[in-house]
Amino acid sequence: MKAFGGNGTIKRHYKRWWWVHLIVFCAGTLIIALCLIYVAMPKIAQTDINDSTLSFSSITFTNPAVDHLTLSGAAIQHSSSIFTPTVDPFNVTMHLVTDGFTAVDAITQIAMPRIHAHHPDTNITVDPQPVPILSSDQVTAFAIQLLNQPNVTVRMEGKTKLHEGALPAININYNASLTFAGLNGLPGFTVIDPVVNLSAPAGQPNLMGTALIPNPTIVTVELGNVTLNIQTAQAGVIGNATVTDFILRPGDNKLPLSAYVNTTGAVSSIQPGGMINLEIIGQTAVYNGVHLPYYETALKSHTLAVSLNLTQILAGGAL
Repeated sequence: MKAFGGNGTIKRHYKRWWWVHLIVFCAGTLIIALCLIYVAMPKIAQTDINDSTLSFSSITFTNPAVDHLTLSGAAIQHSSSIFTPTVDPFNVTMHLVTDGFTAVDAITQIAMPRIHAHHPDTNITVDPQPVPILSSDQVTAFAIQLLNQPNVTVRMEGKTKLHEGALPAININYNASLTFAGLNGLPGFTVIDPVVNLSAPAGQPNLMGTALIPNPTIVTVELGNVTLNIQTAQAGVIGNATVTDFILRPGDNKLPLSAYVNTTGAVSSIQPGGMINLEIIGQTAVYNGVHLPYYETALKSHTLAVSLNLTQILAGGAL
């Protein structure tokens, strides 16, 4: 008797039921392929997006208004993934991160362009676009951090579709945090080439000079016409200064400044050696005749300290 399961029996089984095994094989292959396409690939794509990093090389805020402004910028996205997918254009909301916590309310919403990834770095250009101010509180908080802190962190959140070759489009969540340098209180701010006009009419500018404002950041900010209070510890507020068409660009900024200083208050504040220690606090930022409350609050949040040798300035002669 032949044992059941011998080679002959197996051959007859496969000869008779080959089509069943073919269906099972094809079904298994299809299931594996579908799992790869619809389960594994989306997870891989989302993981690659999550693991990528975004860094801005420039950010520009211009044409400010109460409810919107113009934003543009350039960024680099780094990814160690071997894949080079294409991401559809999409909107991202920008959220301020404070002490590790991401604000629920967004600062603004930005239209991101179509991005075709390269390995390992992809250059991204955000063309100038009007963006809405979604939360005045968050824009104000962002401006305060940018002025006062050494670093500012924001989080970009959005949804889009990713394409890789002939595979079906994959829905992904875009979440990227980025940190860039802040103004850190504007160390190095000073007034150069100050000249006093002792014959200026009362209430008119009697001090002219150039405000030197170093900007170590990648950020360009347009504030319009800015006014600042000038005060001393001895006499309190002794005058005000104006910088017109204030645009702060990366690097050293030299902006014409005109000021009115109460001479009595200034003289009473002179220290030994002819020095006067001034405290300068921003008050208003007006663009196209409109006050910008978020910039004004930020300006008022920080005091700039400037020491000038008033004796030397006066010795230089009046205008």
